[in-house]
Amino acid sequence: MRGLWFAAILLPLLIDAGCNRGLPVAPASGTVTLDGKPLAGATVTTQPIASGDSRNPGSGSFGHTDEQGHFELEIVEPAQKGAIIGTHRVMISPPAGSKSREQPKQSADGSHLIWSDDQKSNRIYAGLKWPKAFNDGSLTIEVPLSGTDSLRFDLKR
Repeated sequence: MRGLWFAAILLPLLIDAGCNRGLPVAPASGTVTLDGKPLAGATVTTQPIASGDSRNPGSGSFGHTDEQGHFELEIVEPAQKGAIIGTHRVMISPPAGSKSREQPKQSADGSHLIWSDDQKSNRIYAGLKWPKAFNDGSLTIEVPLSGTDSLRFDLKR
């Protein structure tokens, strides 16, 4: 009977440990620039890279850049602020709807690019092709045990 009691207690804990909750998470944030100017409205997605014998490195994280190009990562599953500690592949996607021919607007002081939430005006000029290296997973970051607020992606076309 005692063995049944232990199984009833331990089984849920073991199942729970396999769902990211047992993996260490740390705060992770930073900035994305494009040609030296903050990139607003982009999506930063990360995926931990398995190391050693680990087959499941944990859930990826994502964040969206604000008008200053700043983002804060959040784990997808279970939803929580931060990223799994370790090395991650990074994909940076352009602002939504940025595939047609209208030019993004610059801020009044010219310091950063602004995309609108309106899908019709949320466009980028025809000469800009989003480089494959920005979202093919070749970019990487390291999330240390103590966390970081200094992740920086200086993208150049």
